[in-house]
Amino acid sequence: MEAPPVVEKTIKPIDRRSVHQICSGQVVLNLCTAVKELVENSLDAGATNVEVKLKDYGVDLIEVSDNGCGVEEDNFAGLTLKHYTSKIQDFSDLINVETFGFRGEALSSLCALSNVSIVTCHKSSNIGTRLEFDHSGKITRRVPFSRPQGTTVSVQQLFHTLPVRHKEFQRNIKKEFAKMVQILQAYCIICTGVRINCTNQVGQGKKQAVVSTSGGSTLKENIGAIFGHKQVQTLIPFVQLLPSGEVCEEYGLNVSPLPTKLYTKEMFAKMDIIGQFNLGFIIAKLKSDLFIIDQHATDEKYNFEMLQEHTVLQGQKLIQPQNLNLTAVSESILMDNLEIFQKNGFDFVVDENAPVTERVKLISLPTSKNWTFGSQDVEELIFMLSDSPGIMCRPSRVRQMFASRACRKSVMIGTALTAGEMKKLISHMGEIEHPWNCPHGRPTIRHLVNLDLITQE
Repeated sequence: MEAPPVVEKTIKPIDRRSVHQICSGQVVLNLCTAVKELVENSLDAGATNVEVKLKDYGVDLIEVSDNGCGVEEDNFAGLTLKHYTSKIQDFSDLINVETFGFRGEALSSLCALSNVSIVTCHKSSNIGTRLEFDHSGKITRRVPFSRPQGTTVSVQQLFHTLPVRHKEFQRNIKKEFAKMVQILQAYCIICTGVRINCTNQVGQGKKQAVVSTSGGSTLKENIGAIFGHKQVQTLIPFVQLLPSGEVCEEYGLNVSPLPTKLYTKEMFAKMDIIGQFNLGFIIAKLKSDLFIIDQHATDEKYNFEMLQEHTVLQGQKLIQPQNLNLTAVSESILMDNLEIFQKNGFDFVVDENAPVTERVKLISLPTSKNWTFGSQDVEELIFMLSDSPGIMCRPSRVRQMFASRACRKSVMIGTALTAGEMKKLISHMGEIEHPWNCPHGRPTIRHLVNLDLITQE
């Protein structure tokens, strides 16, 4: 039987609308990124009150309202166009940027991926304006609209312009929602003097409160508003308090030191082993406090951290150097962090004399068994490093690979352990930077009870 003839296709440019959609998917990665970008816009506008409303966990609607300065009429046309921003005028202005956003990509990308409308009233205006946009970010409808000073951005059907991505987004929405809550809690904690409230409405049901703060003037007040004032002292050791726009280590960024010495990782070496519970948990004692430790999560986090720290991914040479089509900012970030890219298995050739945006070419990609990587992982690393330059981080797919390997090699639930093996697992917790949860987010340790309190009762 003869093989079917090979049909040769002409190489031609992708249409601009498709390019915009594809690139936008690398800016707005998930629900967490969409909410983060909109909340940061509100904070940049000087808001002291930010309302986040979701419908069906964000599948149907994401709406962020604020009482910030609002948008002037002269800025309506450029509000959602790509790389339009009021934060910088040229490349040298990057040195003095003091706001969360400055690239002019978030609203433009959301337009490409969803249906966007904005209601805004500038502090100098007597009445607000409702604006509707097409997927290229151009205004399609503009009408007067009554609202107090501030801005409301409504995002409907996120990712619906990318059908496969939209289906995956819907399938994983509960996980996406949980990650969004975590990042929103981080902003709630660090943004003193700002009231942040988030609600979610499922179907025709009532709106349910997700996160709420009252605009406390201290971190402690904000922690209490989120986790409950009576539990602040218990929860502080397990909450990574962050200095200002940084987020938790699960997003690949730097984490600040714990704010208290109540519980620290140095305590693990001092713990006494009481025994094993249900072939899955270790009961340990430190002075009068009893702790329960998840043996699989603990071992998994240690193995994951070791892979993160010591693994240098091997690169596979490309047949010919590949152009990356980077912006000037992205190219600069990459060139400043070449060592981090090399540890992740990416190698480049740099021509300092070439025009800006054409100085870097990809010559090697990481490979590892069944895992393959590409230019989208380079773009993700650039995005992460834009928020934390010089901090060692891994693309999400590399972290997933490490987490999978760590899980397979870790002690399983149902495995009986000797006292020595339990002591070794607990000692390892004191040897890693962030021992409080496994790479999938499950807590490794919980405080059970203070024995002195039981004795007093």
